[in-house]
Amino acid sequence: MGLKFNKKQQYAWNILTTSGKTRILFDGGSRSGKTALIVEYLVRRALQYPGSRQLAARKCRSHAKTSLWEDTIKGYLRKFIPAHLFRYNESELSIIFSNSSRIIIGGLDDADRTEKILGNEYITVYLNEATQLSYQSMQMAITRLSQNAFDRKKRKAVPKLVMDCNPRGPRHWLHFVGVRHIDPESGNVLPDKEKWARVNFSAYDNKENLPPEYLISLESLPQIMKERMLSGVWRDNEGAVYDEFDEDTHVIPPFPIPEEWQKIRAIDFGYTNAFVCLWGAIDHDGRLYIYRELYKSRERTRVLAQEIKTLSGKEKYMTTVADHDAQERAELEEAGIITKGADKKVIMGIQAVKNRLAKQENGKCGIYFFNDLKNLLSEIYDYKWLPADSSRNAKEEPLKLNDHAMDALRYMVMALEKKEKSSTFRSITTSIHTDGRWK
Repeated sequence: MGLKFNKKQQYAWNILTTSGKTRILFDGGSRSGKTALIVEYLVRRALQYPGSRQLAARKCRSHAKTSLWEDTIKGYLRKFIPAHLFRYNESELSIIFSNSSRIIIGGLDDADRTEKILGNEYITVYLNEATQLSYQSMQMAITRLSQNAFDRKKRKAVPKLVMDCNPRGPRHWLHFVGVRHIDPESGNVLPDKEKWARVNFSAYDNKENLPPEYLISLESLPQIMKERMLSGVWRDNEGAVYDEFDEDTHVIPPFPIPEEWQKIRAIDFGYTNAFVCLWGAIDHDGRLYIYRELYKSRERTRVLAQEIKTLSGKEKYMTTVADHDAQERAELEEAGIITKGADKKVIMGIQAVKNRLAKQENGKCGIYFFNDLKNLLSEIYDYKWLPADSSRNAKEEPLKLNDHAMDALRYMVMALEKKEKSSTFRSITTSIHTDGRWK
């Protein structure tokens, strides 16, 4: 019963079934065999531990339904598990086994749904395409690994977090955690480093199960995409929106922000998606320095407002721009944070940021980022244009995925653009009035 493992899958299976490794990442190329292996692990765990629960989750429920439920899990069960041992609950996207175990498929894109899913306890949590989720989502999932379940020999199940993904940029939180075993927020080595394991897959590892033309199609991809999708290398994205961005140029060590520099904040609201606040300061030459970030999901705006105030201290701001949600802005105002509605023109905002990223005649740029802005820098690497299709040319709009800090960055730069234009207009009209030629 079950898959015929290739060499890499057998190695990965040994990692999965090692009791000391309870945080496991499978990262690698497209169709490299990692997801199928994890599904087999979920099923075997369900059958081994009566009454146990396994969670298989993605960011979006619709994606979980099509890719996990319909394409992968159902296909595995039809092929390998006798029909009398399980039944489907289509409305809840769950499999109920004859021993009362369950595999629950879900999405973490809705607050109520997430609360319901994570209200249960599990012995296994599987996060599919984990790069689409936030670090906080992973941490929350870990807290639900608390179910007590025993096999027929009275052996207790070891709770396991299993994640898989296609590689993204090397500043993504999952690269910090799963590959380097470093806390992305503090930069320190993970305190439970010894519990972590990682297996990197290549499509070549699954060669015997793939049609030759599929590998040929991967081999013909542009170099960066080929390295990611064929070889499983963590590389910056092809088609990046901010292709002017250069870490050696734009990322600098933190320094004390002079008190006299003008400061600005920008906020993008979110709950299941991240809530982001960015802090920027403008030097005497008009260069913008992004020097602080708040990036959190699943936290109420009222609570985050207090955190913004604490982080801001006694700093003064010429403005705070925010997304247009009236209720969220009202909650900020109740806490003493007055906001202005952001200019949300996406393409104009992107162009404004690109203009600042470009080097000027003096060799300087119009924007710099402190190197401790883990989430913002990760998003810059991952922020890319939607690919062209029959109804849309390439580079008409960016992909709406993991872009919350990018939205806040656009709001901030657009607010500065407006202020600069307004200041120029005022200085011109004041000069004309002084000369007596305009009344």
